[in-house]
Amino acid sequence: MKYIHLVLSGLGTNCYIVPTGRTVNTDGRNLISAAVIDPADDPDTILSEAEKAGFSIKHILLTHGHFDHTGAAAALKERTGAEIYIHEADQAMLTDSVSSLAFFTPERPFAPCEADHLIKDGDLLTLEDLTFKVLHTPGHTAGSVCFLCDDPEGGKKLMFAGDTLFKDSIGRSDVYSSDPYAQQDSLEKLASLPDDYEVMPGHGPATTLNTEKRYNPFLGGF
Repeated sequence: MKYIHLVLSGLGTNCYIVPTGRTVNTDGRNLISAAVIDPADDPDTILSEAEKAGFSIKHILLTHGHFDHTGAAAALKERTGAEIYIHEADQAMLTDSVSSLAFFTPERPFAPCEADHLIKDGDLLTLEDLTFKVLHTPGHTAGSVCFLCDDPEGGKKLMFAGDTLFKDSIGRSDVYSSDPYAQQDSLEKLASLPDDYEVMPGHGPATTLNTEKRYNPFLGGF
């Protein structure tokens, strides 16, 4: 699967544009439908890169509600008609600059938006020809999730992990709606997954779940 990886915002947030496999006619052109995962900011760059690849953004998947993962969601929804998916526990962050931590960057205008779909653990999101499984992993926020899917071309299993799991580290658990005890349960859930996954985190380099099980000090103890 030839997804697009962008590093956006002053916090170096990973944004992913993932083709969902169906050709759609957009403004007279045949493009491949796509989902954008964690559009941190800069909708112009996201749309430009999608267009270069021949993608048309139809869905916006949010791993959690922090501003550095949702900053371009409102603009993308307005400009493309894409629908927003977020866990029900983080829904309020989309319209609240305090709980979303957007007040940390007052120089940037906060752009509130509404969710179109509230998701929960175990949901299967069939978006055109690609299906994402929702794995609820609270801890960093109450509504943090990982999106799991199979790469139909490469035969790999993919995990878009947000701020639940990083290479050699994990997301912080000392902000609004964080819960270090829930985070430990979520990490145990990840450690118990029977399959290996290519892990695309919310910040930093990609890794694999088996690598993190072996070397990540926060995950290796389960």
